[in-house]
Parts: sequence; C-alpha cells; structure tokens
Amino acid sequence: MNRQVLLLAAVLSIILVLACAGCSELPVDGRVIGSEGGDGAAATPTATPNWVQVATPIRTQEPTVTASPTETPSQIEVPGYAEIYSNKVYLLYDVMALNYDLKVPAMIIDLDIHPDMYTNTKRIYSDFGTKDLITIKEFYPDPHADLIITIIDRDTGDVVEENDFAQFTKENERHTITLRYPGNYQLEITGNNVEVGITISVPEANLVDNDNPFS
Repeated sequence: MNRQVLLLAAVLSIILVLACAGCSELPVDGRVIGSEGGDGAAATPTATPNWVQVATPIRTQEPTVTASPTETPSQIEVPGYAEIYSNKVYLLYDVMALNYDLKVPAMIIDLDIHPDMYTNTKRIYSDFGTKDLITIKEFYPDPHADLIITIIDRDTGDVVEENDFAQFTKENERHTITLRYPGNYQLEITGNNVEVGITISVPEANLVDNDNPFS
C-alpha cells in the first residue's frame, strides 16, 4: 500500500514539474523573454495564410496624358489695302473731281501739300560776335494759295467732310482723310497756287468686282 502511494506521488511530481516548465517559457504578454541582462531573441514571424495570390494583369490601361490647354491669342484680321489712285497736280484756280463707290471701308486719302512759297530777304545786325550786318531769308506761303478738299455723297448730295486749308503751316504739308463708312463718294479738289499729291487706298475687297475703280 505504501509503495502505491509513493508511486502516485512521484507521477504527480513529474506532471507538476512539466507544467511549471511550460509556464516559464510562455510569458503572459506574449513577448519572448531572454536571459537576464541581455537582448531578447527575435521571434519567428507567423506565416500569413495564402488567401490572396499575386496574378498576371489581364489588361493594362495606358495612362491618358492630358495636355495643358494653350491660349491662342485672338487674331484680328487686318484687311490688305490697295492703292487705287496716285497723282501729283499743280492747281491754279482749278477744280478736279474723282468718284468712287466704296463698298468696304475705310478709304484713306493721303495728301502731300506744297503751296507756293515767298522768300523775304532782310539784313539785320547779328546778336553774336562783332554785331555785323547779316542777311537772313524767311519763307512763307503765298497769301493767295489755298486748297479745299470736299467729300460729297453722290446719292444724296450731302457734304460728308470738308477740309479748308486757307492758311498753310508746316502741319498742313501732310494730311490724311479717312472715310470710315461705305458710300458712293465724290472727291472734289479745289486749289490755287498749290501743288498737291493725292494717294487713295482702299481694302482689296473693293476690287473684286470693280476693275475700273473710278467712274
């Protein structure tokens, strides 16, 4: 009887020792505990279950490259102009007239004006140096010179524009008249003791069905 009790006690002791050994290897917080005073050994990672498998793409979509929009500057079409008349005349109590039916404006009339000039010669004392008498010449337009440019609407007889150069100055040597509206115009030029160059230009669109610009 005593032998059986001792044998049972020995078996229980072995079981208790094994159970305690298992508890010392598994810490409560799940971390690996190394030797005292040293770093713990790296834990062996648990393999991830192979739920998702890497596969070969069936169709690869090419990226769409969107170009940045570029601003195109607004283009203003400037009509090409054609010179339809150019002449230089000397007027001595003369009147000349030119007709033109302007379909597409604007008509540009450039004038190069040169009235007869008088020369006045004088002798005056110089304001510099020895104060000697010197000869100077002064130029001024002929008082009888004049020029009148009149633009008339042939359909109504109304005067559209009139330029009267009764007193000539250097600012009058070149002058430009611009007709900005379509119309059947008559240009009348009246002058005396004056030479005038006349150049008329219109957009080329006026010449499509008009081979003879002036009637």
